[in-house]
Amino acid sequence: MPRSQRDAAPATYLADGTWPDGPLREDAPISAVYAQAFSRRLGAVIEELGLNPFAVQRITGVNRRTIERTLKGLVLPDFGAIARLESELGVDLWPRREHGKGSEE
Repeated sequence: MPRSQRDAAPATYLADGTWPDGPLREDAPISAVYAQAFSRRLGAVIEELGLNPFAVQRITGVNRRTIERTLKGLVLPDFGAIARLESELGVDLWPRREHGKGSEE
């Protein structure tokens, strides 16, 4: 999947720990910040609903490999996949402005 500004896979910007819970390096691009917040939220929703990537694929039409790779920090899904995930799961997944750089998290 093409990445903006030639950013590396989101998880490569971890300073320590494991994706998506470890802190990001200070030089992490904004795409990694959003990818981390998105991955956290998606993983939490999947757990809350008692689903697995196969079930999410059946419900949303988003390929399970995209879901798995997103949860591992290897990709950030495209807008179509994000929209289908939010719409079909009935939840907001995309991070709001408070997750951007310079925010008070």
